[in-house]
Amino acid sequence: MAAWLLCVALLAFGRQLGAPRAGRVAALVAGTAFGYTLIARTILFDTLMVAFWVVALGCWFIAVQRRQRKWLRIAAVSIALSTLSKGPEAVLLLGLVVAWQIVWSPGTWRRAELLKFTLDPLAIGLFLFITAPWMIAAGLQQPGFTWFFFVNETIMRFLGKRIPDDYHAGPWWYYGPKLVLGVFQWIPVVIALALAARPAQRARAQGPLCLDLKRSGQLALTSALLIFAFFSLAQNKGAYYILPVIPLLGWWAGTRVELVADVRRLSRPLMWAALFSIMLVLALWMNETNRTLEQQFKHWGLPKGVSHDLLWMFVSLTGLNLLAAGLWRRRHIEAGFLAFALLAWPLLHFTNQIELIKSSSISQAEIVKTLHASLPPRTQMYSWQTFEDVDASLLFYGFRPLHIIDSKSADLWFGCAADGKNSPCTGMRAFRAAREASPVAVWVARDRLKSWLATGAAAGMQRLEFAHCVVFVNGASRVGGTGAAGNFATSNGQNQDNRAHPP
Repeated sequence: MAAWLLCVALLAFGRQLGAPRAGRVAALVAGTAFGYTLIARTILFDTLMVAFWVVALGCWFIAVQRRQRKWLRIAAVSIALSTLSKGPEAVLLLGLVVAWQIVWSPGTWRRAELLKFTLDPLAIGLFLFITAPWMIAAGLQQPGFTWFFFVNETIMRFLGKRIPDDYHAGPWWYYGPKLVLGVFQWIPVVIALALAARPAQRARAQGPLCLDLKRSGQLALTSALLIFAFFSLAQNKGAYYILPVIPLLGWWAGTRVELVADVRRLSRPLMWAALFSIMLVLALWMNETNRTLEQQFKHWGLPKGVSHDLLWMFVSLTGLNLLAAGLWRRRHIEAGFLAFALLAWPLLHFTNQIELIKSSSISQAEIVKTLHASLPPRTQMYSWQTFEDVDASLLFYGFRPLHIIDSKSADLWFGCAADGKNSPCTGMRAFRAAREASPVAVWVARDRLKSWLATGAAAGMQRLEFAHCVVFVNGASRVGGTGAAGNFATSNGQNQDNRAHPP
């Protein structure tokens, strides 16, 4: 839904600027970019944050160009919702872009006037009215929250000093390959538009409206570069951090198409972009035939049958590229863009097939089916030391509350340290007491199995064996002690298939 909201926002922005084609191209790029669509299909806050953030940036731009404060107030509401979606990161990124524009590209404004205009008291009041109540309530309910939320999770994470250390590090060029994967199939088109489109000619010829559109494209490109540089400098790295770059590149591409003097002149470079894309597809297919990719599939745990789906994907990609190239050659520019956007379909289909093939061994949904069929009624669910790896999803399947024994979770560090009455973290003594009072089940990741067994708490408990975890149950399990359920086996104390699942 967040990705759809973003596409609607880009379409609306194009209409506001009198450039519907730019909005359509931007929505196509953002809505079908491989990396963006993959992340949009997962339970992450980032896509919702990006949707509201893009709305806020677009409204700020319109407010500045038209000198209308009402757009500033809409931007304030949008950035407030973006902040509530993910945190202060949204305000920091928007502030970075706005500050850069005020200092280096104020346009027809004087810098001091533009700064004063941007800091509209009513807009600031709307932002605080929406965001402050939740933050104040959280700070009052959980002492230390303000420091943890604003300082530890934002500033210290950027500096690589977050407590505890749970961030992913990487070299300065970390986001280069991630961005390539993010806009994957659109790279040849973006390059063609960068080299072939000449928007300045039409912008000079057709007055203020086109000048506004040209400035919006420059703002989008500048914002994308600033965000890319900002996160490249950060010590904490995560591919989803640069999601805002994708719709910004999409809008920039849309403005290049909208502003050319004759859009039909783009037909030849776009056609060559599609043909170049076919060459990339063929290169990937040739690479698939060597042992390197075959070994990678084996490492992922994929069966040999996946090659059939891979062949179908390459054939589909080639056919769609040929269709787009043919449409562009005949100067059907927008139809060509639509055909090219369909490249996302085989890419996502193949990715979904991989997920389905692996779901029996890694999906918590499959594990939960066995647990619901196996566990005694009113069983209390526990996890040994972990939470955020995969066991957290047990909460989505009805195992509430989920208690964490001897928590080593970085995500729950603040909540456990606060030691409130609602803390999900518990100690071994409390667990043993609960075990005596009612049926319990303990989810244990295989890489933590040794430490769990060392506590002696597993004595007398039945084991439910899964690919990446073991669930220990006290009380009578409803799955037979010598039976099997799909890929899952059960036993009393001793694993039935030590070769497949070494302890």
